[in-house]
Amino acid sequence: MTSRPVPTISVIIPNWNCAPWLPETMQSLLQQTSPADEIIIIDDGSTDESVSWLTAFAAAHPQVTLLSGNRGGVSAARMKGLAVATGDFLYFMDADDFISATLFADFRRVQAQHTGLELFCFGAKMFFDVPEPQRHYQTIHQRHVSGLFSGGSDSLRTLIQHQSAHRVIWSSIISRQLIERLGLSFLPIQNHEDAPFMFALYMQAHSFYCTGESYYYKRFMQSSLSQSTRDFSWIKNYFIARDSSEAFLREQQLPQDEALLDDYYQTIMHGCLAQIRKHRIKVPAEWQPRVNTLVRRVLRHNTRLKLLWYCPPLYHGLQACRNRLSRYSSRR
Repeated sequence: MTSRPVPTISVIIPNWNCAPWLPETMQSLLQQTSPADEIIIIDDGSTDESVSWLTAFAAAHPQVTLLSGNRGGVSAARMKGLAVATGDFLYFMDADDFISATLFADFRRVQAQHTGLELFCFGAKMFFDVPEPQRHYQTIHQRHVSGLFSGGSDSLRTLIQHQSAHRVIWSSIISRQLIERLGLSFLPIQNHEDAPFMFALYMQAHSFYCTGESYYYKRFMQSSLSQSTRDFSWIKNYFIARDSSEAFLREQQLPQDEALLDDYYQTIMHGCLAQIRKHRIKVPAEWQPRVNTLVRRVLRHNTRLKLLWYCPPLYHGLQACRNRLSRYSSRR
């Protein structure tokens, strides 16, 4: 029996001012029990010591390619990496996180067992940016289903029902052929840029595999761009991402399934209303009709958000009482 060729893997990493964390990130790649074939790092106009560190790192490791340019954002950086990647499969990760040593080995083992596999999906753990001895890892973005699935709306609904339809790009290893077949690109936005990309993959992959294992370690920093947005762009980018998914369904001649899109984007939709109230974000007049529609759609089935939206002082007062009761109970 002829053995199948081992798939090659390209890792694509945008970097912007991540010099303090690059050694841990790169070490996790070098320590893979089944290494990636190429590591493509795109420096996005860093002003710290990143470029000098990465230049020396690339010189010492022939599988590493360093691309540099002016600040263009994470999506543009990823697209630069995608343009030069040669691997059969691609893995996008952030420059301040790291991965388990067995990620690529376990992926290759599963891929060898399933002909036509185009997407390998897994979970993650989160930790605060403290020295390693002080870290406590918390599970996030878990996959609560496991096994082989066919791409499409039925499988995506199954993932959603089990809180496993994650919208972050670093939670999957992706077939380059799948990306090229669908003509996918990352939207030039700062938040939610992964969501329409992952939606397309779930919908049109020939097959994908989910595992309950956590391979990705996500560093949490309060100062990160995705955490620090305090203006309308966070909400506007949801609409841009949602519009992109609707356009994808039209292009692929698939049904315009509003219920599926609502379920897939539900967490972001809820987050939009919470952001508006929490940070008292002013909604531009041209966006008011779409926000009003979003409000009606979300509040129809969510009493907690309805209270936050229509009576913020009462909501926050109840939250404060709940927190006090929780602290009191924990002391007893």
